[in-house]
Amino acid sequence: MTDITYDGFHGKRWANFSGDYNPIHFDLLAVAKLNQAALIAHGMRVLADIQNELIYHAGIFSETYSAPIKFSAKFEKPVSCGTKYSLSHNGGEIKTTFKLIDSSTGITHIRGAIFQANYPAFNDVIAERILSKEYQDEAVALWPADIEQNYAVFLSSVMFRELFRAKDWFPADFLNECTPVHSLSALLSQEKVLQTHYDFYCHSSLFYREGQKIEGLCLSIEKPLITGNASYGWLIQVQVTAKEKENTLMQISATLKVAIN
Repeated sequence: MTDITYDGFHGKRWANFSGDYNPIHFDLLAVAKLNQAALIAHGMRVLADIQNELIYHAGIFSETYSAPIKFSAKFEKPVSCGTKYSLSHNGGEIKTTFKLIDSSTGITHIRGAIFQANYPAFNDVIAERILSKEYQDEAVALWPADIEQNYAVFLSSVMFRELFRAKDWFPADFLNECTPVHSLSALLSQEKVLQTHYDFYCHSSLFYREGQKIEGLCLSIEKPLITGNASYGWLIQVQVTAKEKENTLMQISATLKVAIN
């Protein structure tokens, strides 16, 4: 079992890398409106630690697996700064399950599983770009020094980072009862947004890849799936695919909840 604790410095370093400056990570007044007493750690920052621990240190998988590996996580409660959490896992021949538990209360905040699965369908691309060597060098330089830089975890984080650079995400009438937004970065600057689910798929050989840059790395972003309403809040699901010379390296899917007051 591994113990994990986060603070405001983790948030600043992750925001500097990712571009995620959602006020719930920095403003106590913002988290108070979500009935939280402490700042909320970045979901992807927490998942980077969990992935590194389970994939690279728990000895769960071999690079000989033929099917892609799926890492799936559900946020049952926000992960708060200043709270000590324990990461536990239960390995099996087919699936490994895990939990991130508040050490003082025993309440589970994140639960998930790692197993073999096929890549999901990917349609309706709205943005695509090849990440230059300069872009990848910048991402490597900004990577927080306190997070292990294993390639599969690093690439999934870069893919999430790219979501904050995509424009014209949302239809013109999205959040029409509030201030209109067209990008994820604009949304997070104006509304309280929590991550609810995260999945990533990649071939296990990527776990053993050396080096942090890929020549001709291409990222494609799918049109977001938006459900909900202004009273309940909005759910936004988006998928990103990373390819090397038309070969799929990784696919991630993130679901975010927009809490509207």
